[in-house]
This record gives sequence, structure tokens and C-alpha cells, in this order.
Amino acid sequence: MKLEGKVAVVTGGAQGIGRGIVRCLAEEGADVAVIDIDGDHARNAADEVKEMGRRSLPVVADLTASDDVERAVAAVMDCFGRIDILVNNVGGMRGVPESRTEPARITNRTDEEWLGSYEINLKPTIIMCRAVVPHLTAQQSGKIVNISSISGRLGDFGNMPYSVFKAGVISFTWSLSRELASSNINVNCVCPGWVYTPLWERGATAMYNQIKQAKESGEELPERFAGAEIEGLTPEEFWRTRLVEPNAPLGREQTAEDMGRAVVFFASDDARNVTGQALNVDGGYILR
Repeated sequence: MKLEGKVAVVTGGAQGIGRGIVRCLAEEGADVAVIDIDGDHARNAADEVKEMGRRSLPVVADLTASDDVERAVAAVMDCFGRIDILVNNVGGMRGVPESRTEPARITNRTDEEWLGSYEINLKPTIIMCRAVVPHLTAQQSGKIVNISSISGRLGDFGNMPYSVFKAGVISFTWSLSRELASSNINVNCVCPGWVYTPLWERGATAMYNQIKQAKESGEELPERFAGAEIEGLTPEEFWRTRLVEPNAPLGREQTAEDMGRAVVFFASDDARNVTGQALNVDGGYILR
């Protein structure tokens, strides 16, 4: 029970990686506020925490909006009276034109695509920290864990805006860790690898359908899919056998709970002297 008596806030905690983080924090004794734009899933996640014997609070908020962030943090303080752990997990794809058929390049990426990616992948982390940090500095203690991605550790030109702003999360982590060190606040980052979240489900399905349509029409496959076979595979099986297993040295995908355990480490006293670090949890894909 490394986190018994602690109050944790998890943004984007209703599904996917966030849900795994919520579960792992509760297993270690933390009370958890689940902040998410999806109210039904947030309430389900909070109910699961309560079934584990912890206190929980679902908060519905758009974390790209400063007013919603302030209201959400106020609701947590009203309920629990304190915040010990902040996990910034909001992220995804936004602003990608559905009509674009040619490969995405710097020359055809729109302002809306860049702004949309900033709005969902970096802005919520910044404004959540802005709202929560005064409470942490007042008590001279706290843990902040930001969730980035292995895309933020490499030149992922196929998903350039996402990669750029996930790298921004890592850089923000470094800067904020220096700023808050004198207040006894640790700031670290987890970079997930191959986790079959709803985001990856959409991406894998799109790739699968692209290959299927090309094969059915006799078109040449895109270079990155040359030689790919999908016969008898579901999109998830295609993702696992054609993307994950060949690229992850350990040869297997990761889980939301793998990310949750990394967060628990950073949020616990085991990491009291660890700050400003970005931990890859990716089966060995990024070796630095």
C-alpha cells in the first residue's frame, strides 16, 4: 500500500491507459479523482475505485478549456481537501483532415491540424499543472506524472504534430521539475509504447482497411506496408503481429497496467529522489 492516504487526480482516466493508471493507484491505496470529458466512462472508473474500498470522484470536464480545469480542480479540493498526486494523461489525435488521401507532409499539414494536436496533447498538461501546483506548493509536497509517448522520443514524421507535442510534454516535464524542486515536488514522465488503446484501435483499423482496399483493387501497397499480409487477421491481430512483435525487442505489447505501475513508482516514496525523468515503457523499442 505505497499510496495509502494519498489523493490522486488522473486526467483522461476513464478509458485506456488512464483507466489502467486509476486502477493501479487505487490498488496501492490512493483515493482517486477521475477527470474526463466522457461522463459515463468517468463514473464507471470511479465506481470501480469505490469497489476497491477507496474514495473516488468522477469529474466531467473539457481539459482544453481553462475554466473547466479550474472548476474541476476546485471540485477535487472540495471533495478531498488536498491533492498529492497529479497524473496528466490527456492526449490523442485532433484536427486531422478526413479528406486527405496523399501522405501527410510538412507542406500539406494544416494550421487546424497543428493547433488541434497542441490543444489535446500539450495544453491540458500545462493548464492542469498551472491549476494544481499552488496546492502542492502550499503543502510543500507532491508528485506530478505526465504521460507522453515513445513518439515524443523519436522523429515520427508520419504523425508529426502528435510527435512534436508529445516531445513538448517531455520538455515541459524537465523544465517544471527544475522549477518545483525547491518545493519538494517531483515531476516525471512516462512514455508508453505499444498499448492497444482506442487511439491505436482506430489507427490499426485504418491501416488494415488501407491494405485491404489496395489488395482488392490491385493497387500497389504503400511502401511501409509492402509485403504485409492480412489474410485471416483482425485489425488487432494485424497490429500485434505486423507492428508490435517485429519492432519491440521483448516481442510483446504493453498494457495500461504497465503504465499504471510506472506511475505508482513515480508517485511513491520509492522515487523521492527521482525528478525530471522520462521513462520509456515500450518493450525496449527506445533504447535511451
